[in-house]
Amino acid sequence: MIIDVRCRFTTGTAAGYYQARHGSALPPDSIEAFLAVLDHAGVDVAVSPLGNNQGMTIGFRELPARVSSNIEQIKYQSQYPQRFVGVAGIDVGNVAHDALAELEQCAKQGLRIATIEPGRAPLFVDHPADKRLYHFYSLAQDLGVSVILQTSGLLGGKNIDYAHPRWIDAVAEDFPNLRIICAHGCYPYVREMIAVTVRRRHVYASPDMYMFWAGRDDWIHAVNQGILADKFLFASAYPLCGSLREFVNRFMRLGWKPGVLDRIMYRNAIRALGLTEHPVFGPVYSGPDKLDRFWRTRFLVRSRLGFLKGPSCHKESISDTSKPPERGFP
Repeated sequence: MIIDVRCRFTTGTAAGYYQARHGSALPPDSIEAFLAVLDHAGVDVAVSPLGNNQGMTIGFRELPARVSSNIEQIKYQSQYPQRFVGVAGIDVGNVAHDALAELEQCAKQGLRIATIEPGRAPLFVDHPADKRLYHFYSLAQDLGVSVILQTSGLLGGKNIDYAHPRWIDAVAEDFPNLRIICAHGCYPYVREMIAVTVRRRHVYASPDMYMFWAGRDDWIHAVNQGILADKFLFASAYPLCGSLREFVNRFMRLGWKPGVLDRIMYRNAIRALGLTEHPVFGPVYSGPDKLDRFWRTRFLVRSRLGFLKGPSCHKESISDTSKPPERGFP
C-alpha cells in the first residue's frame, strides 16, 4: 500500500495557485481524473492538505494567496473514503474564517487532520512556536486532530530559521499529545529534524520533494538503521512534483531496506494521521504480518515488470539525485 500524505486534488482558486508554480503537473479537472492519476502512479490513498493563507513575498518570489474549500474536502472524503483523506485548511490569521470555529466544525464533519502555514500572511510568525498559535494547537490536541505544519526553510516564512526543528521541539514539549507532521521535513535542517523525531513521540518527518535535495542520504541512513523507520512518512507534494508516477518510481529506487517499506509507505502515515481506529485503515494497520509480505512482494513484482524505471530498481546513483529536481520549489 502507498499512502501519499501530501498529494493534493486542487480545485477552484487552489488550482490557480498550483498552475502558477513552475514544474507543476496540470491539475486534473475532476475527482475521477485525480483518482486515475493515483492509479497510474500506484498510489492507493491521497492525503490532500491544500491550506488557507494570504500569500507572501520573499526575495524575488511572489507566493499568491491560497484559498481552498474545506466543504469540498469533506465531500470527496465522504465519496471516496478508501482513496481520499481530507484535510482542513485552517487560516490561523482568521481572515478566511475564524480559525478555532472552523477547526471544530471540520472535526465534527469528519476531517481529523488540519494543515496550517503560519509563516505566511497575515500572521508572518517568526516560528511555529509563536504563542499566537497556541490556542489552535490546544484545540487540535483536545479534538485529537493531527496537524500538518508547513516547515520549509525556503518558502515557509520570512526567515530561514522559521523551519528550525527546535520550534517543533518546543511545541511538542507544550502539547505532548498533539500529532505533528512536518511537511517538507524542516528543510534544510535534516539532522536536527531527525533528532526531534527521536525526542518526541508524536512528531513525524515528511520531506516530500526535498527528499531529492542535499541531505537525502541522511534521511535514508536514519530510516534504514531504524532511527527514523517509525517516524518517516512518504509524500510527493503533488502536483508540484510534476509526474506523480515518476516521483514514486524515483523514491522507490533510493535504496530503502525492504523491511522498512511497509512503515514509511503506509503504516507510519496511518498512525500519524490518527487513523488506527478508522473503519477503512484500522484493519490495515492492525494486520501487519500478512500485509507486510503482500506489499513487499508487490514491490519486487513491480521492479521485475519494469514499473520502476532506471538503472536499478533498488537505488539511484548519486549523480541522478544529488541535484535538485527540475521542478519548482515545494
